[in-house]
Amino acid sequence: MPKAWKEWEGRVVNEEFRLGEYLGGSESAGVFLTTFESRRAAIKLMPLETADRATADAELSRLKSARELSHPHLLQIFRVGRTKLENTELLFAVMENAEEDLSQILPNRALTADEAREMVKPVLDALGYLHEKGFVHGHLTPANVMAIGDQVKLSSDGIVRSGGRRTAEQSSDYDAPEAGRGELSAASDVWSLGMLLGTVLTQRVPGLDIKGEPVLLEEVPAPFDEIVRQCVRREVGARCSLADIGTRLGFATAPPATMAKAEAQPGAVARPAVARPAAGPRLAPPAKRATPAPQKSSLKQRSNMGAYVAVAAALGIVGVLVGPRLFRGAAIDSQAGHSQTRASKPNARASSAAAKVRDGEGRSETAAGASAQGNLQASAEKSEDAPAPQEKTSRRRLTPGQVAQQVVPDVPKSARDTIRGTVRVGVRISVDSTGNVTEAELDSPGPSKYFAQLALEAAQQWKFEPPKMAGRNVLSDWLLHFQFTGQGTKVIPVQSDP
Repeated sequence: MPKAWKEWEGRVVNEEFRLGEYLGGSESAGVFLTTFESRRAAIKLMPLETADRATADAELSRLKSARELSHPHLLQIFRVGRTKLENTELLFAVMENAEEDLSQILPNRALTADEAREMVKPVLDALGYLHEKGFVHGHLTPANVMAIGDQVKLSSDGIVRSGGRRTAEQSSDYDAPEAGRGELSAASDVWSLGMLLGTVLTQRVPGLDIKGEPVLLEEVPAPFDEIVRQCVRREVGARCSLADIGTRLGFATAPPATMAKAEAQPGAVARPAVARPAAGPRLAPPAKRATPAPQKSSLKQRSNMGAYVAVAAALGIVGVLVGPRLFRGAAIDSQAGHSQTRASKPNARASSAAAKVRDGEGRSETAAGASAQGNLQASAEKSEDAPAPQEKTSRRRLTPGQVAQQVVPDVPKSARDTIRGTVRVGVRISVDSTGNVTEAELDSPGPSKYFAQLALEAAQQWKFEPPKMAGRNVLSDWLLHFQFTGQGTKVIPVQSDP
């Protein structure tokens, strides 16, 4: 493995994925921010220094199988492959970038019973889909229960075929006893789910007695106490099923045949069924009482200071995922999607720019309004001073803006060597009256998404001496023409408005 993962920030993997901020990892893997098809993504790098060819091929095959899976509550894998970076053989997986996970919440507080109930529903759906397809999640822990927007998602990069094996480095306190023997099955995920539920409700992993049965704390409320006991059974066949858990919690589940029928219809969107393990006792049915229908959940944005958000149970996962955000910086919107930028972290104005969406016809309504206000003020001054006609003409004359600081993309030699001729990218930017870039979008992305992203990131860091109208600074729009060649990069700025 590399001496320090963070030293790889800024490198390019497989000649297409630029490593952004290092998000974390271990000796066996490192995760970085990157972009995929102009959208924010994460890339996981796994060194192969100690792996033989057969082991590496098997691991790559496993990742490719996981990439083919598609479910709204599974983190999507976009690309996997094998490559080399700085003399290190690597496997890589590019996937959705999760905004937060449960492991960030538990150090601060436990979940309420209502929050846990809303969290479990999408987890059951995802596990049911995997089991139906012959896969096992195999690594159900708080860190692998994630959220993107208002959706709860499970990690996908550790998914294995039922009966598959994992390395010792992948073991955790949530593993079923048989996992250490390489006997992963749907029932193994049921055990892990029970351990997970006990943990999120108490902030402590349930202990086991001498017989291997869970020792639950009094804080575990009904019906979760019984669910955990039925999940965490040493005998595989004695554990309950996912459908039993759903029934106990009042969730309606579709039979597997429903999903099969939907998949057979072109264009149909399958609603995954919750699969049942072949063996296992049913949980005792809940007492007859009115069960409120689960409401849709939405994830609320939290402050960077880690403030708690007071939520009602009906908001479901809103209450689950409160605490420090995973976001490491703001992003500026572009037509190509949300992109992590180097300028976004130190530049507070980029955060406000991220909330704006350009109308595609030049300046935003906010910018146009500010310009109109500036012209109105200038007109009022002229009326009060009543200058001579020649002086009026001078005051109304436009003084063009100038570039104060330009940033040229730093293109690695490995990327420059791939250029044949010239790669041209156009970026349109909006500049405020202080000369700072507030918005950026691709005007002409060119043939390469990689170079388009480099240009977009660089454009956001430019600074200007703003144009003046009637002696006052005004807003402006610019078009930056980036020209990438094997010898270097050239940028031609053109003021397009006013």
